[in-house]
Amino acid sequence: MKAVWAVAGAAVAVAVLVQLGRARSAADSVARTMTTTGLVDALNRGVDEIRAVGGELAAAMREQEDRLSADLLAAPEDVAEARTHRAGRSARRQGRPAADPWDVDDEF
Repeated sequence: MKAVWAVAGAAVAVAVLVQLGRARSAADSVARTMTTTGLVDALNRGVDEIRAVGGELAAAMREQEDRLSADLLAAPEDVAEARTHRAGRSARRQGRPAADPWDVDDEF
């Protein structure tokens, strides 16, 4: 029975020492961060992360703008065809004395 208590005590001692080691490591990390060099390094890492996020955001915005432009705007050849058609209708209309009420213009 004494051996069981000795093993249990040793296990508790090891667990306490491990926890103390972790706490000391965390305290050392905080202490290093609170120095001027540590603060400058942390600030530089933060600025680098913000730049990276900004670059990713700008790229995503450009992709979305390209996708929307392709979905919403007419193709250049369609625009050129519509302009040619509209110019032809305008020229025909100029030769008539009165406008035809059934000739609907698609301009908005």
